[in-house]
Amino acid sequence: MMTGSAGWNPGTSDIINGALRLIGAMASGEVPPANEYQDALSALNGLIKAWQVSGVHVWAQGEGTVFLQPGQARYGIGVGSADHVAQGYVATVAGAPVVAGAAQVTVASVAGIAAGCRIGIVLDGGGLFWNSVLSVVGGTVYLASGLGGPVSAGAVVVAYGAPFVRPLTVIGARTVDLATGVETPLIPMSRLDYANLSGKGTPGGSPVQYFYDPQVGTGLFSVYPAPAGGQVAVTLTCQLPLQDVGGAADSADVPQEWISALRFALAVELAPEYDCPAQRFEMLKAMAAEKFAVVAQWDREPAGTTTCPFSQPVYQMIAGALRLCGAVGPQEVPRLGLVENAFASLNAMVQAWQASGIHVWAEEDCTLFLQPGQVRYLIGAGSADAVAVSSQCIETVLAAAGAGAQVTVGAVAGIAAGWRVGLWLDGGGVFWTGVVAVSGGGLTLAAPLPSAASEGARVVAYPCPMVRPLRVPAARRRQFAGGGQAVEVPLVPMSRLDYANVPNKSVPGVVTQFFYDPQLGVGVLHVWPAPSDSGSAVAFTAQRPLMPFADLGSVPDFPDEWLAAMRWNLAVELWPEYNGSGKGPVNPAQYAILKQEAVSKLMVAQAWDREPQSVLFGAGAGPAGRAG
Repeated sequence: MMTGSAGWNPGTSDIINGALRLIGAMASGEVPPANEYQDALSALNGLIKAWQVSGVHVWAQGEGTVFLQPGQARYGIGVGSADHVAQGYVATVAGAPVVAGAAQVTVASVAGIAAGCRIGIVLDGGGLFWNSVLSVVGGTVYLASGLGGPVSAGAVVVAYGAPFVRPLTVIGARTVDLATGVETPLIPMSRLDYANLSGKGTPGGSPVQYFYDPQVGTGLFSVYPAPAGGQVAVTLTCQLPLQDVGGAADSADVPQEWISALRFALAVELAPEYDCPAQRFEMLKAMAAEKFAVVAQWDREPAGTTTCPFSQPVYQMIAGALRLCGAVGPQEVPRLGLVENAFASLNAMVQAWQASGIHVWAEEDCTLFLQPGQVRYLIGAGSADAVAVSSQCIETVLAAAGAGAQVTVGAVAGIAAGWRVGLWLDGGGVFWTGVVAVSGGGLTLAAPLPSAASEGARVVAYPCPMVRPLRVPAARRRQFAGGGQAVEVPLVPMSRLDYANVPNKSVPGVVTQFFYDPQLGVGVLHVWPAPSDSGSAVAFTAQRPLMPFADLGSVPDFPDEWLAAMRWNLAVELWPEYNGSGKGPVNPAQYAILKQEAVSKLMVAQAWDREPQSVLFGAGAGPAGRAG
């Protein structure tokens, strides 16, 4: 009959007595003298502490949270540290504003907050104000002293109980937004990488890298750059110390599976003190090693995998490329200098790939809003012309005749302050300005209407201007239809010479052709003839630039299918710097393998990244008489 129990975990005395019996120091049923028991207990604690460095004890891995302060880059972790690190915490928000000096705060939830807890409150001036909880009454938390500054309603409030112990190692770390809970992985740094950084205490926004120094007593956790505010914390995955064993009834800080290995290992540890026979000692040593190997193999977790590689920072791609080209070893963490050089090379390679013109995911449908008589439109940041990604445009109408800087529209859903808005005027033309505020069905404009706009007049808004396109493969005239669906008619593309040879570029009419000039900074799109009214727009397909990587935590502007091609081609890009520079042995065969594999993977990605070509019948002719 089964017991129905699986919780067996013997106390310290059972482990020590078992080890002494194994080496023949005592017989079954005997109890060791107090001094021998104490010696064995010391040996057991020393053995457990030595096992910490094996790094295989998954049960001793835990999560801790470091609460950051503006401008502070280094934090002590351990009992007695003045910094705040918790094994678990609760987060809530202030339910009402609180003035500076007040010793109480009303919170949305007091669950998990009790007398004696440490509590942190984000002040209006930035940073977490820390204090102790005296008591909790209803939804109000009473503090040991007054607040160091005012607190707004909705400000983040966190609380925790006991401080976190000093970790042995930090396996991984993520920033966490205390308001939203969103976590972002951090990149580990070596001691030298961190030491070589300048401006460690200069606030630079949210940290992207970290370094952990396991000092004696208190570990030191450093982030870079220093945080700009107190609403971001860092969650650590770390290996914690195994707890000491004391009294005879205490259990060792190991799971049941390790008890036998611990008993035999302690026997080997004690054997020399009791003149254990050599043959017996060798037998115990072999059995202890075998038991340790078995449980150590079991005591591992599977390596993490992800079905979406590009959700990971670009750092991992760079590290892979550095290993492929031989700049670092298989298990080596790349130095910061290597990563920075590779980062610059990756950006240069990605920008060069733009010239291939085959990146279908980087093609977008856009809309250029025409003005009567205007033939030349600038596309890019800072342009005064109205060009937007079509999917971001919101179209509506005036619900009442507009005048001044206040207008009422049929629908404001999606429109926000900071957007650009265009209003069709009664006298012709489109007036473009910014949205200052949205309230009810009304828009407050950055500038008043220059002339009247009747009820039912068209209104268009979009959030941000279109970036400068690399190319404009095709365009259509989009004829607005009152109350009906807009009609689109293909435009004929012109060459630079075709457009240059047009004798009268400003002749009014219906737009039938276009020419795009990809100048530096902003592109220029020309239409011909000049539009005679504001009743149409140009809908065009644009190949936008690939977004460069802003930092090592960026997500590449590529789909998953390009991951392997990017890694192998970056390795080829870096190979001359680390193997062909004459500073070490050159291995042409390695380069040939890298090059062949990189070309192959790039061809596969490029072949996938194509769309079927359209077949059109009919020839066009430009105004200068050349075939279009």
